[in-house]
Amino acid sequence: MSRRNRSAFTLIELLIVVAIIAILAMIAVPNFLEAQTRAKVARVNNDLRSLAVAEEAYQVDWNSYTHMNTGTDSPEAFRGRWAGLAELTTPVAYLTSIPRDPFGTSYYLSGGVRTYHYATYEIGTGAIGVGGSGRPYETGYNGMPSDVFEAESDGPDHFDDTIGNRPYDPSSCPFTTTLFPWPTVNASDPANVSKICALCYDPTNGTVSIGEIYRVGGLKPSGQMWDVFWMNGSK
Repeated sequence: MSRRNRSAFTLIELLIVVAIIAILAMIAVPNFLEAQTRAKVARVNNDLRSLAVAEEAYQVDWNSYTHMNTGTDSPEAFRGRWAGLAELTTPVAYLTSIPRDPFGTSYYLSGGVRTYHYATYEIGTGAIGVGGSGRPYETGYNGMPSDVFEAESDGPDHFDDTIGNRPYDPSSCPFTTTLFPWPTVNASDPANVSKICALCYDPTNGTVSIGEIYRVGGLKPSGQMWDVFWMNGSK
């Protein structure tokens, strides 16, 4: 009697193939996600460079960096996160359009409840020694020209670290964007140097790390904390 040729896979063979595919997926998927995050970080850095160039061009024309920025998300032309960005697009187009953060929406904690931001960058401007209250032409402020700025993305952790009640640090955060350049913060205090390090995104701890991605420009205040901030925000 002749045997029929066996062409089907056995159950053991199928399980081996499935196990190999699962192992390959476990290796490939994290690398793919890491590559996506690295690509978004690169895009953020390019966007922030463009914002910095636009800020410098604005400063040449107006003898001040953009006038307004707050931590809110009101979409009106000259309020909230859109304020400084809007000034860079109209009436003179220092930017052709307002860039969107590729990391999308981010959030902060308010009374333990998540409150979400729009997917836009923030711009903090002010005067050294005065802070954000040095912004000119805004109701309630003293009209001093802004001589320093910072632009930021909330980064791949999608959390706004410039607002208090951070998940890893329940204490109030003194580095609020609306008060930049933080006149009340002691720039020589080692604790503040440590806090500013935690505030800056560091990809060496993994691409999905805490901290904001920054770009800074203008006059640098004195102090070790500012040296660290400028080193991280000028890369």
